[in-house]
Amino acid sequence: MAESDERRIIAVVRDLFFAIRIRETLAPRGYRVDVAKSRAVLDTLLATDPLPALVIVDLAFAASAPPALIAALRAAPRTATLPILAFGSHLDQVARDAAKAAGADRVVANSKLVEALPELVARYAR
Repeated sequence: MAESDERRIIAVVRDLFFAIRIRETLAPRGYRVDVAKSRAVLDTLLATDPLPALVIVDLAFAASAPPALIAALRAAPRTATLPILAFGSHLDQVARDAAKAAGADRVVANSKLVEALPELVARYAR
C-alpha cells in the first residue's frame, strides 16, 4: 500500500510502549499512526486534511487531561464526529467513566487494547 493510501490514526499517548505497539500493529493493516505528546501537536495534526480515521486516547496521560480533551474534540465542529477510542487501567473506573461521559465512542482496559486493537480499529475507524 502506498503511503498516500494509508489511513491516519492519531494516538494521544504518554507511554512509548503503547505508541510502538499501536504503530507496529496497525502499519501492516494500512494505517499510519501519528503520536501526539501534547495538545499543541494534537491540534497541528488535526488541522491537516484529511482528518484521521480515529483518535486513540491514553487515559493515563494526565498531562493531556483526557476527559477535557475528548469533550473539546466533541465540541469542535471539525472534530465532532471523529471516532475516539480511549484506553486505561481496568482499576481506574472513574477515568474510564469520565472518558465515556465526555464522548469517547469506546473505552477499554489496557489489556483489551493490546489484545484486540485490530478489531477495535476495524469497528471504530472511519
